[in-house]
Amino acid sequence: MHIQCTKALLDYLKPQITKKNTDSDMYAWHAHIVKRSRKNCFVLMHDLSRFVLVFYPVKKSDFKNLYEMISIAMMNAMLGVGFTPDQAEAYIQRQPTELTFNKTKNRTLVARLNKAVESVDVVMSTDGYNDDHIEQVHASIFCNQYLVCEDNYKKCYEPKDKLREYLELFLDALL
Repeated sequence: MHIQCTKALLDYLKPQITKKNTDSDMYAWHAHIVKRSRKNCFVLMHDLSRFVLVFYPVKKSDFKNLYEMISIAMMNAMLGVGFTPDQAEAYIQRQPTELTFNKTKNRTLVARLNKAVESVDVVMSTDGYNDDHIEQVHASIFCNQYLVCEDNYKKCYEPKDKLREYLELFLDALL
């Protein structure tokens, strides 16, 4: 799994940078960390579909188990927006076991990531956050059912539907 980080997240994590072409990679994500109420909010967005995972409050020690944290949150978010357990499991079982990091790819994806962070702010300010878990499933579900647009509002979709399309194409190509 390849995570392309904003400068704020790179400064926070200080990971080893790995150059990788992620133009049509099913396991490429963009990530950002932002302070909300003196706590860190970690937002992860899938590059192709804009599917969002939200983690709050995050401490530096939580990033030691980042792979497991993402896998569990991905399963819960996919099931929360209507994926079947088989579809969610198929995606998670095929993901690379190694995490690699790089700088953000381009300004377009950073702008989309910022929009995702805005929608996370909206849901977290109205619904609050779950103290019991670091993953905020309700915020992820809201963001993944939120209509997003591309190409000057000519093409609009929900991230969950776009991820479902890409997942079907990905699994068909493997068979």
